[in-house]
Amino acid sequence: MKRNIILILIIIINMSCSDSKDGDWDDNIKLSQKELRFDSLENLAVITTEGDAWWISGIFFKDGQTYDLSNVDTTANNFTITESAFTLERKNGKEISIKLYENTTGSERVLTVGLQAGNYFDGITIIQSTE
Repeated sequence: MKRNIILILIIIINMSCSDSKDGDWDDNIKLSQKELRFDSLENLAVITTEGDAWWISGIFFKDGQTYDLSNVDTTANNFTITESAFTLERKNGKEISIKLYENTTGSERVLTVGLQAGNYFDGITIIQSTE
């Protein structure tokens, strides 16, 4: 019994002394594109992934406007998010279609879509000009 306790303590100590860090995972999403530039007109981009075990962790514009994702299962292989400025659709687990509507704000818009797969974080940034 005493030997088992010592063995368990050694295992716990070895696990706690590991060199791995939180958030230090390899890219398991593998986005085809991470940054896109759009003109001011309505534009559509289709981005693919190699992995399919990811989810959307957040969507926001640079000006601070964020979108509530609590009513969307962003882990599902197929879903659509429709807002007044954009539509985002996930298809077959490995395809993201993002449509930004015409930019009539008078200033550049920057949309960021945060992605997560386990302890790996990535994202897509779309910069939409005023021209």
